[in-house]
Amino acid sequence: MSTIKNISRELAAAVAGISHDANFKDVNGNNTLDQENTVYLYLPKYDMMMFVNHEYTDVEIWYDPIKTDTDWLENNFKPMVQSIARRYLYGTSIRSHDGGIEPKQLIHRTEVSEGRNSLKISYHPLGDTQIRLAHTKSITEEKPGARSRNIKAVFIEKNGERFRFPYNHMMGARVMGLHVENGGRPWDDLGEKILEISRRRREIMELLRWSKKLEETDHVMEIKKRGKDEVMLIRRMMERAARSGDLGEVREYQLPNKDKLLDQSLIAEAVSEFDRTLGKLLLP
Repeated sequence: MSTIKNISRELAAAVAGISHDANFKDVNGNNTLDQENTVYLYLPKYDMMMFVNHEYTDVEIWYDPIKTDTDWLENNFKPMVQSIARRYLYGTSIRSHDGGIEPKQLIHRTEVSEGRNSLKISYHPLGDTQIRLAHTKSITEEKPGARSRNIKAVFIEKNGERFRFPYNHMMGARVMGLHVENGGRPWDDLGEKILEISRRRREIMELLRWSKKLEETDHVMEIKKRGKDEVMLIRRMMERAARSGDLGEVREYQLPNKDKLLDQSLIAEAVSEFDRTLGKLLLP
């Protein structure tokens, strides 16, 4: 089952468990009983609506600032939605409306400031924090995943502050965005740890690309295996953190000692062919 159907089904089931008068609509605004095709979820009792924005991988929670119980929204409903959204790498945004909200008529905005995608700029919201991507090429919307490719620069933005994420590593940027959304800073201990993990991943990927030019000796093959294993370990760790919102595993991750990153024998082998050093290597 696809991510789109899974997240829609889970959110619909959660909403149905909260209110017996909840109702659901598909992408065209038509009533539906098929939870997997649900895009708009209404809770009339609470004067609220959810919009599952698959294009921007974000779940929007719309509420009436006068009628909705905002304490319940903040302390009960929002954490539940965030828990589901994070499992599928979706963000969660809180919006307010002036009443009478209907599908495709989301114009009743009173306190929301959000970025709009353009040909060369993409926004990925994570609550009050958003990831902003600048692209090297104009985006063709017909191509799936186009807004996650051809990245020129990555920024983390919150409350008017902008930080440039120095690596084109979307999963690293998303974990950093979650850290910032939870009150962290890019330059605190955990923020620096996230940057170091993304830096190391980039260096290993560069090494693996460059090692294709080398003769497949046992030593080179061992280096490549270690590199691929570490890249996979980093990928799985960052994906788990992004899905769950729990950054504990990232905080505890042990990076290799920098003093042990150079493997002189492989450098010598590379220099003999390319007259250059290989740089930082993988063996601990």
